Amino acid sequence: MTSLKDNFRLKDFLIVNFINLTTPEKEMVRRWRNYNAIRNYMCQNRLISRKEHLAFIQGLKKDKHNFYWVVKNACGDYIGTISLNKVDTANKNAFFGIYVNPYSPLHSRGMALMRCLRYLSFTKAELHTLNLEVLEDNERAIRFYKKCGFRVQGRLREFIFQKGRWKDILIMGIKNRK
Repeated sequence: MTSLKDNFRLKDFLIVNFINLTTPEKEMVRRWRNYNAIRNYMCQNRLISRKEHLAFIQGLKKDKHNFYWVVKNACGDYIGTISLNKVDTANKNAFFGIYVNPYSPLHSRGMALMRCLRYLSFTKAELHTLNLEVLEDNERAIRFYKKCGFRVQGRLREFIFQKGRWKDILIMGIKNRK
C-alpha cells in the first residue's frame, strides 16, 4: 500500500495532503470548513479557530488512521477537500469525508472529488469498503451519495444534538468493484 501521507496525481487533478499545504492554503481550507453551508452539516458544527486548525494539521503528521487532502484541477483551481478516516488496513475499510470549495464557480466539483476519493481508496489504499456518516437532514448529500452508488447500511438514532433537537446519522457504504 502507498503512503497516504503523499500527494497524488490523477489525470487532471493534484491531490495534496494537508500536511504538505502552504500556510495560505491551510487558512483557505479553514475558511471553507467554517463556511455556514458546510459547517452546519458537520457533526462538530462550531467555528474552528486558526490555532485549532493548525494543531489539527500538525497532529496529522503522526496519525496513522486519518488522512486529509485538498484537490486542485490542472488549471490550479481548488475543488475541495477529501479525507479517509478510521482507516483499517487489516480489514481494508475506512470512512470518508468530503466538501467542496464553497467559493468556486466550477460545476461537478462533487463528482470530481468523488473520483479522486475512489482512486485513493480503492487504488492507492487498496480498501474493500468505503463508508460515510451523514446527518439525516442533509438531503442533498444523501441524494449525491446514492447517485455515486452508496447504499444506506444503518442508522445511529438520536446521535447528534444540534439546533435544539436530536438528529440521526445515516451510515452509507460502497464496495470496491474489482
